[in-house]
Amino acid sequence: MKLECGPIHNTRTLELYLPTDYKRLGVMVSGGIDSTILYYLILSLTKNTDYYVRPFCVKRKEGSIYHAKPAVEEVGRLFNRDNDFPTFVGNNTLPELEQVESGISDAYNYAKIEVMYVGVIANRDEHLIGYDKTIVTETENLKFPFQHLEKSHVVDLYYRLGLEYLLAYTHSCDHNQHEHCWNCNGCNERMWAFSQLNKKDPKRV
Repeated sequence: MKLECGPIHNTRTLELYLPTDYKRLGVMVSGGIDSTILYYLILSLTKNTDYYVRPFCVKRKEGSIYHAKPAVEEVGRLFNRDNDFPTFVGNNTLPELEQVESGISDAYNYAKIEVMYVGVIANRDEHLIGYDKTIVTETENLKFPFQHLEKSHVVDLYYRLGLEYLLAYTHSCDHNQHEHCWNCNGCNERMWAFSQLNKKDPKRV
């Protein structure tokens, strides 16, 4: 799958392919913009195939436990996956990056997942105040298909696929579990992405 995405002044190409030697796939879903559309894309690629796909979520402090479930359910509904829900994994008492790593480890060990997809993106420095940039390395069993995309490219995928209504299911705030504060790194990055596309965020009606 190849998809052009992003604002007209900064388009990039997403290339997403399925492994040929593995059939048990996992997707880490937090209920955020990146992981929600990644889950949709993986289900789209595996529709009517013999691949097994399972969503996973780490119960992180920003409220992923509240947002992953409705996002997964709605995306699953589009593919007739009745009662689709994320499997909660990982240790949320660890430092933030290690929480996700522990969740991936759980998925490998307990659910026998062979390849995990994670929606890490290329965060801009101004949206990482107080944090270090995450450096990721793909392996045969761990994929980061969005690592070269900024938030504006990922938001644009929703519009190009006619799925902009799904954005209302997503959550980006680093501080609040239910509402957006519109002042943290996550909220500022979300606002910046929509402004780059000249689109209105359904969360800011």
